[in-house]
Amino acid sequence: MRPLRSLMVTLALLAPAPLLAQMGSEPTPMALDLKKVPVGSWAEYTMKIGLGAGMTVKSRWALVARDANSNTIETSAEGPPLEPVGGKMLMKLVLVPDPVKSDRPVKQMVLKRGETDPMDMPLDLPGMPVQRFEKPDPKKLVGKETVKVAAGTFKASHYRDVSDTATIDLWISDEVPPLGVLKLTTVPKPGAQGPMGQPLPPVDMQLTAKGKDAKPVITKPAKPFDPAALRPGAPPAPAPAK
Repeated sequence: MRPLRSLMVTLALLAPAPLLAQMGSEPTPMALDLKKVPVGSWAEYTMKIGLGAGMTVKSRWALVARDANSNTIETSAEGPPLEPVGGKMLMKLVLVPDPVKSDRPVKQMVLKRGETDPMDMPLDLPGMPVQRFEKPDPKKLVGKETVKVAAGTFKASHYRDVSDTATIDLWISDEVPPLGVLKLTTVPKPGAQGPMGQPLPPVDMQLTAKGKDAKPVITKPAKPFDPAALRPGAPPAPAPAK
């Protein structure tokens, strides 16, 4: 089970879901119509997890391709929590044209751990929550605000959701494709625990940079799924003989 748990943590960090610490059990916000987002749009975030010094994870979402039947997003995460599984993770998600309206929006998922070759991931891996996307609920709109983050100052819509485990504040801006996410914070309720029994940490995520020139990073053909490759500390695949 340890490789699977490491993978769940990785996938949760790759997605800026409102309840990051619940290991991907909540949908990822997608405020923009992905069919209208320019290909090449990217947004980078810094996520601080925990109090005090905490841990910092850098993540990036980029729309790198589109055709009549799909949108392809590449997302990455790097930082101390990912060191046991390669230090940096890249994920390619081939999505249906309108992910928000689909219960199974992912058509293909490819994982690249550190310097290893990309690997196809099963969409029905036991214990792995299904990746879903949703628009913010209009009933949870707090109001319109001008928000300053590391990437600059933006006009944003502020949403708040109160669950059994945390209060989640989400700021959305049309100026931040591909997802529209500008800033996100979660404040756990006292004693709230994640699915592994660990206390839920507070999370503060904000936009640090954005652009329009993203290109696909995962370009090699994906290898078949190999559970052993997910083991923490697993060595990179050997380079092919010349």
